[in-house]
Amino acid sequence: MYKYILCWRYLRTRYIALASVVSVMLGVATMIVVNSVMAGFSAKMRDRLHGVLADVVAESYDLDGFSNADEVMARINEVAGAQVEAMAPTMETFGLMKIPFPGGKSITRTVQIIGVRPRERARTGDFAEFLFDHRGRKIEPSFEVPERLRGASPAGQILQDLPPDDPFRKELEEQARQQVPEHGAIVGWALATIHRDGADEFLAPPGTKIGLAFPAAGIKPAPAYDDYATIGYFKSGMSEYDSSHVYVPLEQLQRVRLLVDAQGRGAVNQIQIKVKPGVDLDRLARTIQDGLERLRPMYFRVSTWEQKQGPLLAAVSVEQGILNLLLFFIIAVAGFGILAIFSMIVVEKTRDIGVMKALGASNAGVREIFLGYGLLLGVVGSGVGMLGGLTFVHYINAIEKGLSRLTGRKVFDDSIYYFNEIPTLVEPWTVFWIVGGALFIAAAASVWPAQRAARLHPVKALRFE
Repeated sequence: MYKYILCWRYLRTRYIALASVVSVMLGVATMIVVNSVMAGFSAKMRDRLHGVLADVVAESYDLDGFSNADEVMARINEVAGAQVEAMAPTMETFGLMKIPFPGGKSITRTVQIIGVRPRERARTGDFAEFLFDHRGRKIEPSFEVPERLRGASPAGQILQDLPPDDPFRKELEEQARQQVPEHGAIVGWALATIHRDGADEFLAPPGTKIGLAFPAAGIKPAPAYDDYATIGYFKSGMSEYDSSHVYVPLEQLQRVRLLVDAQGRGAVNQIQIKVKPGVDLDRLARTIQDGLERLRPMYFRVSTWEQKQGPLLAAVSVEQGILNLLLFFIIAVAGFGILAIFSMIVVEKTRDIGVMKALGASNAGVREIFLGYGLLLGVVGSGVGMLGGLTFVHYINAIEKGLSRLTGRKVFDDSIYYFNEIPTLVEPWTVFWIVGGALFIAAAASVWPAQRAARLHPVKALRFE
């Protein structure tokens, strides 16, 4: 019983030990907050990356693709069995986009042009979840140009006031078709806007006629060009995609790129595949790869969405690991503080230890006093740190708003990440390992001073000056 009484007394009276408690507390709290925020960002990013790409993607090495898409999809169904839920043929190519600018000028941007059938593509991922109009409202996955956009052109506005039998109506209808292209395009949000004065200003508002240039098929690739009307915006929250992706009708892109064969089949260079829940994606990708190799050897590459985004996901994982390592040094410093404090206490209490041993205290009993004291410091520090860290994570967005008002500038700029609030994800196992690691360091730091105190000879300890 005396061991616990002494541990508690030392904790209440040795105020220098509070430095170690505070160090452990700050280390544990900081690691919980950082891991929760990093895990939240990582989870959000993975969700959005997975939403942009299907579960599995089968693509050709040739940019011009393959015209037997139905045969390829039939082969995938044959080898994958009932594991496939939906598929969508896609044509993806690089190109240039021209956006008209006041004064007869234009802005040219490099883009990734993706030809899809919007409703089929929506069934293979979260494509429909990322489609918005200029007011931020969800829109249906479609490339049809609404009549209201045709009416927004000068000829369209005149048409609204003309009677149906007016002799000039046919000519004005033709002008309206020329001013607003027949085919619609969904443009990446960051491509169509510029962020200025805390708001997004549209370079390509709805109905804007944009020009796309891309390589046509052939032995000697020649440039092809087509006009589209902006009808919506793709806003995934991933700047890499929002600043480069332009979605257009698949059949129109095939015609302009000269990818329609004599049988009227259009070529595609990707098959986006959505699989049923619980399927092992890596194993399925290998199965599909083997099946397509028999159809056309060394022509297809089959990847899961994680494999296609491997470098980015790996970079996030490495960053999180390095941050954890650096932050763990805070707790390690607290461990060295406990070691130094305990060594000082052993020297200071040498005579007291001698008295205890003379009264019958065993070596193990003396050792347990210091080990218990170190563990008690770790329990108090890590316990308070855990509660503080979890509380901070719970109120992190309110804290961010308060700091923004205090500093006069946004601490978390949602225009960069497109998140309405700071994402957090508390993983119980991570909290367990952080608290457990802090307790282990606190206990380990007290081993050497405890062993030193236990080995003191009672006579020599009583004579210590």
